[in-house]
Order: sequence, then C-alpha cells, then structure tokens
Amino acid sequence: MRYITYDLGDRVYASELLSVKEIVLKEELRTIPGAQPWLLGVMALRGQLLPVVDLGLRLQGKPSQGDKVLVLDSERPVGFLVDDVRNIEDVAELKPLPLELPDNVKRFLVGSFLHGEDIVLVLDLKKVLTEQELSEVTAP
Repeated sequence: MRYITYDLGDRVYASELLSVKEIVLKEELRTIPGAQPWLLGVMALRGQLLPVVDLGLRLQGKPSQGDKVLVLDSERPVGFLVDDVRNIEDVAELKPLPLELPDNVKRFLVGSFLHGEDIVLVLDLKKVLTEQELSEVTAP
C-alpha cells in the first residue's frame, strides 16, 4: 500500500495515497461564523469553496504551523491543513498502534509503521470528521 507522509507537531502521520486528491498551498480563508475551532474556514479552489480543517487542532489541540492542504478525494472534498508534507512510502504491512496514544486520536488511526527512527501513525482521513460534521462543513 502507498502512503503519503506528513508532519503534525512532533509526530509523523501518513494517509493512504489514494485518499488524497491533491496537495495545495493554503490560500486566504473566509471564516465561518459559529464554526468549530478546528474548521479554519473555506478557500477558493478552482472556482469551488473548499472547507479547510486544521488537522493539528483537530487531533492534538495545537494549531498546524504549515501551509500545505491535503485535499480529500471524495464526493464532498475537504482540505486538511498540515505542518509539512514529507513523501510517499510503500508499506507492506501495518503494525499495531503505540499504547501511549490518547483515545481521541486513536479513533482516527488504522495502524503504524516504522520509517527510520520515526513511528509513523496511519490516519484515515475519512474518519476525521463524522458524517454530521462533514455535512455541516460541506453544506451548499
């Protein structure tokens, strides 16, 4: 399986490459009144409004420091702001998750793998938002 790896705070994460449609630079965001703190707003992407979620804030409670947005490949696209994008890794088999992770993060993860000295946490981007949250952020 192929994974795209990226940084969030002091951790390295990965997501299935096929779940990411593209990577774009964060543009000017329009805030949405009353939105969750992790929903930064919407940005224009080729004439469409793309909701942008701060993945660092959503997972770790700390705002992302980068300007790269992973665009989810789905019927209702959402962008996820990350600190930096690393590269693409081919991984034969995922390992179990480290025990010390908090439950509010574990629910989004599907496994881990080693890359050099780093434990890379594999995040299912489609699980980061519930169906209700996805409907709220992608409402027309």
